[in-house]
Amino acid sequence: MKTYPYPFEGEEAEEYEMQRFSLMCKRKDLHVPELLKAVCHEDFPMKPGFGRDAIDYPDVFFVNITKDIIFFIYDDHGCEVIALDADPIYQPYQKYQDWLDEMDRKRIEALQL
Repeated sequence: MKTYPYPFEGEEAEEYEMQRFSLMCKRKDLHVPELLKAVCHEDFPMKPGFGRDAIDYPDVFFVNITKDIIFFIYDDHGCEVIALDADPIYQPYQKYQDWLDEMDRKRIEALQL
């Protein structure tokens, strides 16, 4: 665990801090379906969840250091798949591009993949 100053501006920003927890593990070490459900449930009183008493819910990033890919579900509305190189995520992009927000699709197409 590492603690950092709160990265966002606001009247009470000085009262908060950001904490980063990281875990080196293999996929088999995690209960991925439950973790994904908890992320998607963060705006709802459903289980599994991260707890309703927190000021803000945790952001969970799955980082594949072998493939240099980051997978981030921000809530029940969607996710981001980020990579250093387009090749590893090109096939899923082609398969699921109709799921993309129109603005995101235009931005990606402008990169001329």
